[in-house]
Amino acid sequence: MSTKDLSTTSLRSNSSTPVKRRLFGCMGSERGASMLEMAFIVTIMLSLVVGAVDLGFAYQHYGVVLNSSRESARLYSRLPCTGSNRTILRNAIINAAVAESNGGGGQGAISGGGGRIVVLGQNVKLSPDPTANGCPAEGTAINVKVSVLYESQFGELIGLGDIPISASTSMIYYGTDTSQSGS
Repeated sequence: MSTKDLSTTSLRSNSSTPVKRRLFGCMGSERGASMLEMAFIVTIMLSLVVGAVDLGFAYQHYGVVLNSSRESARLYSRLPCTGSNRTILRNAIINAAVAESNGGGGQGAISGGGGRIVVLGQNVKLSPDPTANGCPAEGTAINVKVSVLYESQFGELIGLGDIPISASTSMIYYGTDTSQSGS
């Protein structure tokens, strides 16, 4: 009787095993699963690293734009403005912003990320504009805003395109430096 029980038990287990293998065979196989997991992890990690590097370049662009606006606002606040030199003053302020961003300052020209940081004259906004509004009165606030477009390398892959970066600096206008030595 015991032999009959063993054969019955073995028949039951053998008869249900092929059904399980057919129904759950693909779930039990781990062939290639680690390769697929590695592909997902590498893709996510690479995206994070490239995004962090691109964000670093954008922050570097912001630093250059901020220094450019500070330098031109500093120059605007100390140079005298008269009726005859308003256009010259405006051009000197814009040239200071352009020179600071393009390597005229201590930082030098920056390459990488979206390429060289180039501030053009039309990217610099003065408030009040000495050519349009006349000379500001001593003690009034002046504002210089510098804007550029950062060409994000990673942003183009995910559909962001160019990222506008701008910095604005406000100072009080004194206009008493007659040396125009630039220091």
